[in-house]
Amino acid sequence: MPLPSDDPAPQADALRDEVAQLHEAVRSQRDIGMAVGLLSARFGLSTEQAWRTMLRVSQDSNTKVRTVARVLVSTHDGTVDDADREVLGRFVDQLPASGWPEGPWNGNTPAP
Repeated sequence: MPLPSDDPAPQADALRDEVAQLHEAVRSQRDIGMAVGLLSARFGLSTEQAWRTMLRVSQDSNTKVRTVARVLVSTHDGTVDDADREVLGRFVDQLPASGWPEGPWNGNTPAP
């Protein structure tokens, strides 16, 4: 444990960093949970199968699980941006054969 100091600035900075990391972890967990649900519903998978599908896609495409989840959720919601479309292009072919519903942007037409 660090020794207390008279200068609270480093402690405040460390606490801000920790809070930011915790917020990111919560967002990532939320996206992962939603993506597992989306995969499960879309492809008729159990939650375990959906999770394993995300892990396989992550490993095979060299993309972090949280990024795969975020891209699947944003694509489903129709909030996907150009950078996420590029990420989706790296792994969409690794999803089950029936493809991925891509919200208002279906991959064949220009994004809104």
